[in-house]
Parts: sequence; structure tokens; C-alpha cells
Amino acid sequence: GGSGPQRISHCNDDDIFGIKQVNYPRELKNHALVRFNARKHHDITFPVPAGFAQEVVSPLSSTVQEQEEPMETMLQHLDVWSRSSASDEVLAHFTASQFERFERAMHLKGIPEGGDDWQVIERDLQRVADEDANNIYMTSLLTRAEEVISLWENKHHNKDKKKKRVDFDTWFKNYHPHNEIKDFYLQIADDYPDLVTYIPSIGQTVEGRDIFAIKLTAKEHDGSIKEKPQIWWQGLQHAREWAGGSTVQFLTHHLTSNYGKNDNITAILRDTEFVIVPIMNVDGYDYTWNNNRLWRKNRRQNGLGAYGVDLNRNWDDHFGQGGSSGFPWSETYHGPSAASEPEVQALQKFFSEQKRIVGAIDFHCYSQLVLRPQGWTTQLSPHEKEHKFVGDRIVSIIKNVHGKKYISEPSVALYKTTGAASDWFYGDQATAANNGQHVYSYTIELRPSDTNPGGRSGFILPPEEIIPLGEEIAQAMEFFVDYVVKNPLKN
Repeated sequence: GGSGPQRISHCNDDDIFGIKQVNYPRELKNHALVRFNARKHHDITFPVPAGFAQEVVSPLSSTVQEQEEPMETMLQHLDVWSRSSASDEVLAHFTASQFERFERAMHLKGIPEGGDDWQVIERDLQRVADEDANNIYMTSLLTRAEEVISLWENKHHNKDKKKKRVDFDTWFKNYHPHNEIKDFYLQIADDYPDLVTYIPSIGQTVEGRDIFAIKLTAKEHDGSIKEKPQIWWQGLQHAREWAGGSTVQFLTHHLTSNYGKNDNITAILRDTEFVIVPIMNVDGYDYTWNNNRLWRKNRRQNGLGAYGVDLNRNWDDHFGQGGSSGFPWSETYHGPSAASEPEVQALQKFFSEQKRIVGAIDFHCYSQLVLRPQGWTTQLSPHEKEHKFVGDRIVSIIKNVHGKKYISEPSVALYKTTGAASDWFYGDQATAANNGQHVYSYTIELRPSDTNPGGRSGFILPPEEIIPLGEEIAQAMEFFVDYVVKNPLKN
């Protein structure tokens, strides 16, 4: 009826220990996850909403001045989770109406489900989101119960201790919403004042939320910070990629808690300053906790019922030159103009103010990839040799920790992208602002692999993998930081 989306509750008492159950509206009801041959079935069309010009859906590239190939035009309508350039196989999220149209087209072609042409991996993504919400809730209850028991058992020892915002001992057993992550970084700043400077806001989101950041380095005895080479880390540019956020948190805790205990980390923090933006897409991330677990973009109102700009297609580097979409409903909608989004404006400005950055990483998930410049062209970057060496070493180190196999490759080898953060970090605009110093720049796509059995988990990585994921990335990042600081790119 007209009453809007209805919520369901997984637990009658959803406020045990002050922990509330996430109860999603039915935004993903009957949405399907489908693996299919996109090139073979590119002729499947989806309706363009009334009032939106058809020519904008398939824009002419400003560089090659030719029509997008039919497969790319079709994929603009879908939420593509992974794709293989070798086989044209795509794993994509279909809305209920899109799946109905796709299924009907396959039926008319006489192609049954289950073969090489198409296979349904999940028929109702709402169920997956609800299972994840229940898993998060039950994990939170168990963790909180363990904390209460520990407090009771050590009540005499703990009676004079100041109550903290978060418990670092249990933090990485689960994922956390925006307000709790902010408390995590405030607690880090409280506990390690000689290392951490908390910055309440570097700018605001489209809905007016503050984007916070921290700087992390060993301060001088008087509290000042001498000029050092800088490393830039950012997470949660895509809202649903929670493992990217937890990994940035893990790295922050790994560095701070081991300073003065581990010789390598102590040396790194004495010689390097980290600039960290833990949650770039605050609005979108909140939306994944309250409305739609699989939301990707920011929350820009595009008109005609379309929401969101893909922030990782909005950076001011070869904007709109392929590998993104001018269709406001697309998951890769690049926005109306380069750096149109306040989130991107804030990070470009903050990056440009630093002046001493030698390495930058944008953490994403999933697919287990270490992607280096460039994404906008198949031509090798001027620093391909250096970028490849570091990317290959990162992959090798990760494998040595828990055996996970990542792939090191140029971004364009996965698929073409323009207006992406990692290209901007390496590109002309950022280099000019960075005193002419080029930056080792990477997008790291974290666990799981896109060949995970069934491919179902995708963006929803179980909480029990947070710590092993953090451990393998932490080891790789110790190498990355040490190497790029000592071997900056030569211009």
C-alpha cells in the first residue's frame, strides 16, 4: 500500500545492554544477485525514467568521441559487484523489477538458469542483509556479555579506572556505526596524546555531517610536530564496504598500541606522519546501518527519485571520460561536474594542504586486488616500474600472513575508471599541490576474493574476519610506509 517501507524485528527485546538491533526497511526485498555473460546478453534493456533524456544514459566520451559499447550501456543500469575482462562474466545486483525483466528475457531466448549464460547466486538480498544484521547484533550481545563478566570478575582492580568510550580489547570482534567509530578515534586521541591529533572536521557531507580526521606521528617533547614525509590513508568512500573502515581502524590501533614496544613501528612513527580520514562517506555509511546494507554512493538528491553520486568517480582527474556514468540512477554516476560533491571537495582540499605526502591508499572491498595507477587509460604510468614493485611486494607480504592471494595490477586492467581517488592522488593537480612530489598511489580491494565460493558474501565480510584481515594488511603497510618514505618517487 501507500504506507511506505515496513520494518521487521529479529528480536522482541532489541535493547539488551543498550544494544539496539538493526532493523532494515525492505529496500532490498526480492533483489537478486546474478552471475551472467554480459557481452552475450547486452541487448537486455531497462526503462529510462520519464523526464530523463536517453542520450545522457549513454554519453559520448569526451576523449574518443564514440558511443559506449552496448555492454557498457547495459551495465550502467546495474550494480556490478565484479566482472572478468577475460570471460565477460559479470556478477551484478538486480533490483526486483530489473530481475523480472532479465528473467523474462532469458525465458524468451530459451536459455534456462544454471548454465554458463546465467546463474542466480541469491534471489533475495534483503535476506542476506537481515542475516548480517542479526549476526552483528548477536556478536554485539556476546561481546558485551563478556565485557560485563570481565568487569565483575575484576571489580576491585577496575574500581579506580576511568570509564572509557570504547574497549579496545573487544573492538575488533565486530563492526560499528559512525558514532561509535568516532568514539574509537576520540579514545585513541585520549590514550595517545603524544601521537594523535584529532581533527573534528575537515569539511561536511551533502547532508551536513562533519568528516573527521586524525594525524598520527611521534610528537616532540613540547608537543610540536616536525616536518616529516606523510602517508595518506582513507576508508569508506563506498558506504557498504565496511571492511575497508575496520581495516583503517585496525591500522590506527596497530601503530599506536605498538609504539615504544615494536622497534619498526617506533621508528616509522618517529620518521613519518600519517594523515587518516576514517569515514569519507559519512551519510552513505549511516544509510547502510539504517536503511540499505548495500548502499554505495553518497546521499545527493539527483531529482526524479534518484539518489547518490559515486564519490570514487567524482574526483577532479579525467572526470567523465569513460568508466563512469552520466545516468543518476547508476551505481557509478559521476555527478554533474568534477568534484561537485562536498565530500570530494573536502578531501581534495585537505590533501592539498599537507604538502609532504609520499604515499596514499584508498581502502575498498572486495576482490583482493592491489590496484595502481592508472585507471583512465591503458597507457602505463610514468612510474609504472616503481608502482609495480611496491604493489607486488604488498601482495607477497599479505600472502605470507594468512595465505590470502591478492593480485597486483594497474587499475585499468580490472576495468576503466575515471574521476577516481587513486588517479587524482597521482595526477597533475595533486602533484602540483604537493610541492611537485608524485605520490605512490593505490586502491586496495580487500577480502574476500571475487572467486569466493558462490560469490555471495561480497561486501558483507563476517566479523570474525576483521582481525585476520587487519593483521595481513598491517604487515604489508609496515613495508609500504618504510619503503616509500625512504624511496620517494622521482619526478
